[in-house]
Amino acid sequence: MICEGRILEKFEERNIFVDDRMQEILDAMNYHRIVTIRKRDCILILSKEDNEYDFFDEEDPDPMIQIIAYVGIKEVFTRKSRKDELVTFFRFPDLIGIELIILEIVHRYMEEYPNTAFYVDNGYTFRKHHIDAIYNMPEPDAEWIYKSPDTYIKG
Repeated sequence: MICEGRILEKFEERNIFVDDRMQEILDAMNYHRIVTIRKRDCILILSKEDNEYDFFDEEDPDPMIQIIAYVGIKEVFTRKSRKDELVTFFRFPDLIGIELIILEIVHRYMEEYPNTAFYVDNGYTFRKHHIDAIYNMPEPDAEWIYKSPDTYIKG
């Protein structure tokens, strides 16, 4: 099973440096080993936490984070995102097994860009207040992407 996630924002203009936003976050998280593959409208970012292994070493126990940064053409994923004028800036093609790492990335991103949303392909959309509630738990829930965002809002 593959579970994808997307960081959605309002599209203002073509930004060829959009991947720099994500690389700054990865760098702050000690994910210094980064390979980027640039295409016309997107940039594939592959990143791993620093350790003694070579980047593509099969024995490396650290997971590889895959992120697609959209430079030009922005994907409008749902009717609601179209209505809210939100487009995909970053896509995480596989969230399985790295849920807490993704939580950290999304939390840091939303600290800088609070008007974004995080959409998971199971239909859940998380806003900053949802991510903050999960992130600030004494022990963040590793299964957060599989649960309704409203689960984490105190009523």
